Amino acid sequence: MKKIGIFYFSGTGNTEIIARLLSKSYERKQIKVELFRLEDIVNNKKQVEINDFDMIGIGHPVLGFGASGITNKFIEMLPACEGKKAFVFKTASSPHYINHGASDTIIDKMENKGYDVFHNSILAMPCNWFIKYDDRLNKQLYNAAVIKVEKIATEIVSEQRHKLRSSYFLGKLLSLIYFLEEQKGAKFFSKGLTTSEKCNLCKKCIHDCPMNNISEVQDKICFGSSCIWCMRCIYSCPNNAIKSTNLASCVLEPYTGGFNIDKILCDPNIEGNYVTEKSRGYYKHFIKYFKGFD
Repeated sequence: MKKIGIFYFSGTGNTEIIARLLSKSYERKQIKVELFRLEDIVNNKKQVEINDFDMIGIGHPVLGFGASGITNKFIEMLPACEGKKAFVFKTASSPHYINHGASDTIIDKMENKGYDVFHNSILAMPCNWFIKYDDRLNKQLYNAAVIKVEKIATEIVSEQRHKLRSSYFLGKLLSLIYFLEEQKGAKFFSKGLTTSEKCNLCKKCIHDCPMNNISEVQDKICFGSSCIWCMRCIYSCPNNAIKSTNLASCVLEPYTGGFNIDKILCDPNIEGNYVTEKSRGYYKHFIKYFKGFD
């Protein structure tokens, strides 16, 4: 029996949804799977032996056209493993070509270490940054992901190669944007984070932060400068007590994707039919995606 290790980072839950869907699909195919959160390994909370797996998968959200600092740290920690089969999957608010190259840097690093990264895919999931999608679209994206994950899992099990088209020159430009966003924008955003009177010091944000960027000082929640703008602390706060004063427009209220998506999936009054053949403007590019094209 084959054994697959899936290593993923998920800021607000979208990538974790895909990782779990993939795991269930593999298990139906009689393949043993183990799931690992990247922050547990990067922060030395969990040890793993890559050679225990016949194949590994890396999952990450597209953050600023990149794979996020925590994903890059994990890839740097990976041991050389000549010929080890590997696949990469990413989630983004759009399946647009502009997001295809978000994994290129980590794929290059893995291949330099001897990994055979034979499959690279992208799945569109609810947007958690600046643009609030209609709940009908969020449900539609989830339903499409269920179907696409099954196809991806089948391709991976049969070791079918799949690449995403990306431009070298566009990639260089987007890499610069990613650097500025995570190194400059995220720090600026983090400086503006504060808690309201709703905060009861439950410390969930402290325990959940993948970068250990949140602490309690004199009965007050404090935010450091290691933020990667993943939005987890804001969207997972049970009391909605974390607010942003810098770039506040990037926060969606309420956010109904990721960890909160069950609310709309279980609501029979929300139909997953937002994008149709008649859709125009920004949402038109989703038509091919829902038809089954990348």
